[in-house]
Amino acid sequence: MEYKVAKYFQIEQDIIAAIKSGQLKPGDKVDSESVLKKKYNVSTITVRKAFTDLINEGYLTGIQGLGTFVAKKQMIRGLTSLSFSDELLQQGYEIDMHVDKIELITNAQIAEKLTIDPEQPILCVRRIRLANGEPIAYQSSFVDSRLLSLEQAQTVYDTKSFYKTLAQVNVTPVWVNENYSVREIGNVEIARLMNIRKNTATFFVKRLTFDQRDEIIEYAETYFNKDWYSVTVNIKM
Repeated sequence: MEYKVAKYFQIEQDIIAAIKSGQLKPGDKVDSESVLKKKYNVSTITVRKAFTDLINEGYLTGIQGLGTFVAKKQMIRGLTSLSFSDELLQQGYEIDMHVDKIELITNAQIAEKLTIDPEQPILCVRRIRLANGEPIAYQSSFVDSRLLSLEQAQTVYDTKSFYKTLAQVNVTPVWVNENYSVREIGNVEIARLMNIRKNTATFFVKRLTFDQRDEIIEYAETYFNKDWYSVTVNIKM
């Protein structure tokens, strides 16, 4: 006995097959509702049902006023490693980092987080993290300049890793405390570097990094592109 396949399911399977075969790539726009209605001889409701299912399953993403697109593969943070780079590599991404600026600053609020004197110069390294050639995060790391000097920090251009640069001066992160929230990017330059619009909502992460003596060695702030980033936490009872 033959069973009729629901039209919405057929649309879903055809789109999934096109994605898996590479015919549709992340970021590609899929056919519009009107095109699919004619192609499959179905109603608007049927096409919207297919789109809704595929969006919920993570295959597609809808952008109001622009259309429906193949979703980008997200970097899923398992919170199992101190190194963001290591987690990306474990998930098969090609990674890179572009340094935005390295500078000495004084900032009373950040100094308080680092538990140092308000007038003590702080080394700041700002960089853009890339996965598969696309910007996914903008990170700013702050450390006491007595731990890492402006000159020593220049090696980050070669190491492509802030923690490897710290390791060169025998500063070793052991554990971190992270706070997650949602924050819009109001800085035009940061938004440009992340290739997103100003005031776009992002995951905003504040991190305190500790050494083996439980002393704070770094305070960091990171904007993550929400289209590329998610967090998974396993809780055992």
